[in-house]
Amino acid sequence: MLAKISAIGGTLLVAVVILAVVFTGCTKIDQTEYCIETRFGKVVDEHMATGMALTVFSEATCFPLTDVNFPATGQTETIDAQTADPVTVTGDVGVVYAYDPTSVNRVFIAKRTPGAAEIEILNAIREGYRTALAGWTVEDIFSQRRAELSDSVQQHIQRKLGDLAMIKRAYVRDIKIPKAIEDARIGAAAQAQVLDSTLKRFQIDSVAARATVIRAQAEAEATRLRAAAYASNPALVQLEAARAMADGIAKACAGANVSTCVIGGSVMDITRRQ
Repeated sequence: MLAKISAIGGTLLVAVVILAVVFTGCTKIDQTEYCIETRFGKVVDEHMATGMALTVFSEATCFPLTDVNFPATGQTETIDAQTADPVTVTGDVGVVYAYDPTSVNRVFIAKRTPGAAEIEILNAIREGYRTALAGWTVEDIFSQRRAELSDSVQQHIQRKLGDLAMIKRAYVRDIKIPKAIEDARIGAAAQAQVLDSTLKRFQIDSVAARATVIRAQAEAEATRLRAAAYASNPALVQLEAARAMADGIAKACAGANVSTCVIGGSVMDITRRQ
């Protein structure tokens, strides 16, 4: 009986050991990862299949295939850089990158671990940002070209990285410049607005003045032409006088209470209704 119990106990122990080896010697491969299997540093599987893989005598190194945010959620990354002026500015930078499945094996051979690759990626992000800012002046940064800055930063970072990773998006969320320069920039902007307003007012005043001159010139020309017409044809003077008299008489006889308007010589008899 004791021998039987001992045999059963031995069998259970072996089963436990086997289960422990299986569970501790297995690696779960997710489809969102690109995993490479090595044995004593030598690559034995360049792309492990999704699922549970037995890695008792080997090791799986996995790189994420999903987008990676830098900095991580809830964190900020501020980087100092020198502009073309040169002025030292501080930028709040955000980058989204991912590993390229076609180049993961080359990245692994060069870096061996995702952690080592990430260090180089972050260094490239910082250096690429500084290189991009070196081609911009403070005036450019705060001009209408501001929207192009993030694209410029993305291109410079990608150039630094090569095929180590793909930079999908880059954001320069905020840029701070020294206070003295910021105050001068704001003052210059305000002065530019004053100058623009003054120029517009001057243009309006100039147009009004020009209109006054043109009107006076037109009136003078009309007077000159009328005088010339009278000089060449004296009858026009008599005609104008008769027209003026007729207008005056018409106004005098146009009253609401006038029934009879008699004109004789230089006297007008107006009979009004009683």
